Amino acid sequence: MYIVRNASRQQAPPALRDRFLFALDQRDDAAVREIAGDLRGCVNLLPTLTCIQLGLTPGSTYGDAAEAVTKPPSSVLPAEGA
Repeated sequence: MYIVRNASRQQAPPALRDRFLFALDQRDDAAVREIAGDLRGCVNLLPTLTCIQLGLTPGSTYGDAAEAVTKPPSSVLPAEGA
């Protein structure tokens, strides 16, 4: 028997995951953010190299990446020129 712990967490279609990876490779920030909205809660594993490039722990999910690319910059970082 398979128990779903959180119904909002699901797998994303391969085409959507590929679009996300392509947008990252192209450094298309607008596309990355748009696609990330559809990947929230995705439990599919992100490729290890992509995890490293995004500063995520290997084994992170596309959902983790979606959160990482859409969160606002940290307010604890020093301002430019400071």
